[in-house]
Formats: sequence, structure tokens, C-alpha cells
Amino acid sequence: MPHQSKVADYSNEDPTKVLNSYSLIEAIHEYFSPTIGHEWDYLNLRINLLRNVFELGRDSENPNAEVIEQLLNGYGKLSSLQILPFEGALEVPNSIDTEAHRVIGKQYDKEIQQIRKNFWEIQNAYVTYLVIQGVAPHCRTKTVTVGELIAAGLPSFDPGQDEEDY
Repeated sequence: MPHQSKVADYSNEDPTKVLNSYSLIEAIHEYFSPTIGHEWDYLNLRINLLRNVFELGRDSENPNAEVIEQLLNGYGKLSSLQILPFEGALEVPNSIDTEAHRVIGKQYDKEIQQIRKNFWEIQNAYVTYLVIQGVAPHCRTKTVTVGELIAAGLPSFDPGQDEEDY
């Protein structure tokens, strides 16, 4: 379920497009909650190349790089939000559980949507803070073009979601 107002579509980017540290934030947000289907190898490579630009890569001497590494490796896993018990599974089909999901889900639809929206906003704020504060002061004004990332090995476009990504 998309929660961000802007769709991060990397399928047809202009090679002269300028990227900054907020582009890294956007890519990490996409990693945890995509606004559009991405090919995960492409997205991971994009994140890692941008991390290197802003000295937050795996081999960086910046001590904050380890925080980003741990977050992306799942140690700081951003949780999904389950509001109703057995959500999505409907553990006992054609039972009171199924009925409860329909009735309560419908009755509290607006509230459930607002809770999910707030949840993702808080998680996105956390990631944003980590990257903004993690980038060393001398890197905060750095930029890179999509073309430079392509020259460093990024495919020229995101081929989109792949059946194997599931």
C-alpha cells in the first residue's frame, strides 16, 4: 500500500537528472515500502551506489555507515503494521474471525487507514533522520547525476517488478 505522496518511478529517468542525499532517502523508503513495483537488484544497486557517493557505503570510514548497513540488512527492520488480529490470513475461514474482519474493517476503515498512514510517516521520518544526520558535513552538498550512476554500473532504467521478487 503506497504511503508516500510522490511515486518513485526509475523506469525512464533522464541521465542528466541531479541526485542528492534526499535521493538516497527516497530509495531507502522505496526499499521498505515501494510506491511502485521495482526490480530489487536494481533498487539495491541504486541504494549502494548512492551510499558510496555520500560516504555511507559498506567500506566507508564514516561510523554512521554501519547504522545504515544494519538497517538495510534487517537488524533495524521496519515492521509492517498489523492492526486486526490474524490480519490478511483469516485464520479460520467462514468463521467469526472472517466476520469480524469484514464488520470491524468496514466500521473502522478510516481509522485503520489513518493509523497506517501515521505509522509509515513515523518510519519514514526515522529513515530520513538517519540519512540526513549520517551524511558527513562535507558530503551534504554533494550531487551525482543518474548518468554518473549508470557509468558506475547502474542499469539505465529500473525494469520494474519481477515475478521472482516475491
